[in-house]
Amino acid sequence: MDIVENEPRPHHYRFAHQVLASLARDLGPRMLDGDPARDFGAGLVSLWDDFGGRLPAGERLPSDGLDANLIALGPHRLLVVVLPRPAAAAEAYYTAVVQPAGTDHCRYFTLEHAVNPFTKEPYTVLGEWADGSHLNLGPTPAPGLAAFLSAVVALLDEPAPTDAVSPPTTPGTPERPERRGLRRLFSR
Repeated sequence: MDIVENEPRPHHYRFAHQVLASLARDLGPRMLDGDPARDFGAGLVSLWDDFGGRLPAGERLPSDGLDANLIALGPHRLLVVVLPRPAAAAEAYYTAVVQPAGTDHCRYFTLEHAVNPFTKEPYTVLGEWADGSHLNLGPTPAPGLAAFLSAVVALLDEPAPTDAVSPPTTPGTPERPERRGLRRLFSR
């Protein structure tokens, strides 16, 4: 498949911005109830492949590098997903389902690849799905996981937008992946 400069690939973009965001909204803290030592990788790869199977063959991508881990940062619980390397603007390096300390809801963040349209220089953008919208929270210093997690933790001290995780609504997108095994993947 030819990649048009700055056009996100449907498999990569929709998985991060729709599939995982929808799961975060629907399952919320249940996604974070597993054993931190548990390997989420195989289940996540299956979810990636199942979603890709609903796309035209030319839009499917391999799951190279896809991984997830449950972590705690101070009092906050997170499910951090490492995505296959982004190749176009708006594709994510990482996503995080975050349950801020003392809350019963989750927030959903992305660290996205971006390209300056004038200079063609790459940079990263922190995003959040909230209130049915994708919020651009501004540029970040680097595409590293540590920088992403630091930026997310800094935001947790601010009040969450209303309806912290909402499903994206994009016309013409494939229906949600089947929920087979999702409760098993994201529960005790």
